Amino acid sequence: MKNNEISNLKSFKTLIKKGDKNAFKVIFNTYYKRLYLFSLNYVEDKYAAEEIVENVLLKLWQKRNKLDKIDNLKSYLYTMVRNASLDYIKKEKKFIRLDLEKHDSVTLKDQFIIEEETYAVLFQALDTLPSKCRKVFELSCLEGLKYKDIAEDLQISINTVKSQRARAIELLKSHLKNHPFFQILLATL
Repeated sequence: MKNNEISNLKSFKTLIKKGDKNAFKVIFNTYYKRLYLFSLNYVEDKYAAEEIVENVLLKLWQKRNKLDKIDNLKSYLYTMVRNASLDYIKKEKKFIRLDLEKHDSVTLKDQFIIEEETYAVLFQALDTLPSKCRKVFELSCLEGLKYKDIAEDLQISINTVKSQRARAIELLKSHLKNHPFFQILLATL
């Protein structure tokens, strides 16, 4: 920190202690964005970081009559934001952990059964596709191959790959119309 900045902070601290709103605005405008980015590094949530910084600056204003006890205002603000960010993280972890304990009633065995049933429905639908459509869909959507590679493997044009893939998706949407999960999944392809 430069000497000029230190003396400015001391004079702003004195003015804020006296209730000077303009001095507080200068501190707010000078440090808000820096403190926000600092908090965001901890909490990784824009809204939480904004709220944390706003609360810290509000506390600074509310406890302005105790500013004499603070030697370095800048360090004080960063320390307050860091502590508030860490408190937020602790509360979020506690909330998530309690939430999982309360609602996590699906066992691994149940999850396995659900996955198996999901795959069974998908493969039944795939069996209804014409062979070229099915092969293109599997290579493109399930194995993640590029159109060019599929075209070379199947010795067809890239446009044929695109049209067969689109046809497969439309046929699957029709066949799986009573399964909302698959409708959403197919809409993202």
